[in-house]
Amino acid sequence: MSGRIAVAVSGMGNNLRAIAAAARRGELGGDVVLVLADRDCPAIDWATEQGIDTALVPGGADEPMAEALRASRADVVALAGYMRIVGPETLAAFPDRILNVHPSLLPAFPGRHGVRDALAAGVKVSGATVHLVDETLDGGPILVQEAVPVLGDDDEASLQARIRAVEYRLLPSAIALVLAGAVTRDRHRTGVDVERAEAGLPVPRRALLSVFDKTGLVELGRGLVALGFELVSTGRTARALRDAGLPVTDVAAVTGFPEMLDGRVKTLHPRIHAGILADRRRVDHRRQLAAAAIAPFEIVVVNLYPFAAAAERPGIGLDALVEEIDIGGPSLVRAAAKNHASVAVVTSPERYDALLDALRDTGSVPLGLRAALAIEAYRHTAAYDARIAAELPCRMDNAGIELPPEPGLPRSRDRYPPSLTIELEKVETLRYGENPHQLAARYRRPGTTAADGPFATGAAPLQGKTLSYNNVLDASAAAALARALRDPACVIVKHTNPCGAAERPTLLEAWEAALAGDPVSAYGGVVAVTGPVDEALAQRLVSIFLEVVVAPSFEAGARDVLATRQNLRLVEYPAIGHPPPAPDPLGAVRTAGGAVLLGSPDTEPDDPTLWPVITRRAPTDAERADLELAWRLVRGVTSNAIVLVRDGRLIGLGSGQTSRVDAAQQAVEKARTISGEGATVGAACASDAFYPFPDGVEVCLAAGVTAFVQPGGSIRDAEVVSTVDRAGATMLITAVRHFRH
Repeated sequence: MSGRIAVAVSGMGNNLRAIAAAARRGELGGDVVLVLADRDCPAIDWATEQGIDTALVPGGADEPMAEALRASRADVVALAGYMRIVGPETLAAFPDRILNVHPSLLPAFPGRHGVRDALAAGVKVSGATVHLVDETLDGGPILVQEAVPVLGDDDEASLQARIRAVEYRLLPSAIALVLAGAVTRDRHRTGVDVERAEAGLPVPRRALLSVFDKTGLVELGRGLVALGFELVSTGRTARALRDAGLPVTDVAAVTGFPEMLDGRVKTLHPRIHAGILADRRRVDHRRQLAAAAIAPFEIVVVNLYPFAAAAERPGIGLDALVEEIDIGGPSLVRAAAKNHASVAVVTSPERYDALLDALRDTGSVPLGLRAALAIEAYRHTAAYDARIAAELPCRMDNAGIELPPEPGLPRSRDRYPPSLTIELEKVETLRYGENPHQLAARYRRPGTTAADGPFATGAAPLQGKTLSYNNVLDASAAAALARALRDPACVIVKHTNPCGAAERPTLLEAWEAALAGDPVSAYGGVVAVTGPVDEALAQRLVSIFLEVVVAPSFEAGARDVLATRQNLRLVEYPAIGHPPPAPDPLGAVRTAGGAVLLGSPDTEPDDPTLWPVITRRAPTDAERADLELAWRLVRGVTSNAIVLVRDGRLIGLGSGQTSRVDAAQQAVEKARTISGEGATVGAACASDAFYPFPDGVEVCLAAGVTAFVQPGGSIRDAEVVSTVDRAGATMLITAVRHFRH
């Protein structure tokens, strides 16, 4: 049965409004049925506008006041800024049911000027008190109190404002206790019957909102208010909600303490975190909240300071970046996620609609959705912390902080920390993995830009279906090889290995030469070119079935031609004509038997000017050009790898063989099968690793190969060089191996 509340006023009625708002939200267990005033005032006018019964008792005369209150059948009477002493008849009619709120910690500083007197006395702490009214002035038994610190620069107005903010919460909570029958009294002492409070107090609907990204905030706030929620908020979030005309309770009004340290400390307070962490399934938790007069939160909506975006701002210093590290936000998120049994935590505006839909449909957020939101929240904070941990070491080092040479820190020889969290953002769930029976998804590293390429950013193709698992592998392999080629150039890839590649004066010529290297394998392959695709090249590309074409750009005429192949995927990669970025020590991640292997990708350019000639004969200019191209290609071939190049074109490939001689035989056979018996005469050969025996070289020499490039380092290097010298061929040593597994 709903309780009946009468409120006595004399002024603006701010406490009255707070009581009425709490009643509308169902937090009091009753409704305001009468507003009584001792004079004409804005408060009684407001009550009339709200449709609440009113009574005007000039001068607060005792008998008419008692009569009006009795007629209202009030269960509790709240004096909310009522500037009269209550007479004996009224006191007798409502024993222990008249409450008064006073702006000090009674019994200190009673009377009309409690705030002024407290400041004059130099106290360090003041506060608000709700007490039962008796015949003494502000002397009745104290029901609830809350301290408010006095700040060094406080004047009467500023301290009064903070105390009033507490009053607006404290007086309604005291009314709820009385209506629940949870107030006990032993002569001049009162207490709270926690069992009755736990059983009888209405559970308020409260949402804590503190977001940097204001997308959808106002719509969310409107939806929550319409569902009876009190919005508790901070700083700019509260301002945005108020600007939209929504009622908001400041966090400072809940904590009784203003923001401090330039906003670093706002929500780190027991009145906030206890309201979030209380497991409302547990009776003891509910009773502890009731005893402490702390209302629980049902919803926590938080997104964090944009540290990642700040880290990408040009010129940002370490101190400024550190200020972008959110402290209170992750604490709120983790607390709410831990208590998902009682609280729904939302970290993304994309979830607002689902939250409101659930509340509208069922009146609450289902446990399944709360649990999913909690998992999402933990992933959110884990990724946030991972980005900070990854970003700060080099920033600190650049700022002149002398970090010890410990693993994973900038001055250490060991670039890998003892533990590592790699943040990834999901791009899409793929149709399947490497094979149709395998599951797969595509992720990207946060902070990637167009310079990192479309595979890093997750950019969608310009045309055709979305990229499959194998498409990404093959297209990225083709693009990586193309970045190593010299303009104009073309490479055709199948199962991550080049089956055709050429450097020519024009892209069209490069395509024709690359295709001629292995037109059979090119079917269903992936093509990467180092320049814009024009209409003439497009006409040739659509002459066979291809999966993907990667290029810096596609001209309008070419797009029209390529559109005739609707399933052909076009990937725009503006950086393809430029050298790859410096290798990241964490850039290559692989798994093997449950182990996770981390390393830098093999993208460091080789310098052919440093390659010594170790044979009697030096290569001709044409041979050297072919050797350099073969070496740039071999790093993209699965080991053991042998690449044969002649006249700026890939003619033979041996890949993935268990012995180097087998790879050499495969390369020679492929070249002869596709291009004829004489194709290998005068060709250049690149081997991704040293020759353990001369046999691999002998296979190539027998086929007419005249130039070799390899890393060297075998205990049989002298035998290999002697074999090359006897044939009158030439060999260069790179001292760099390019294994690829």
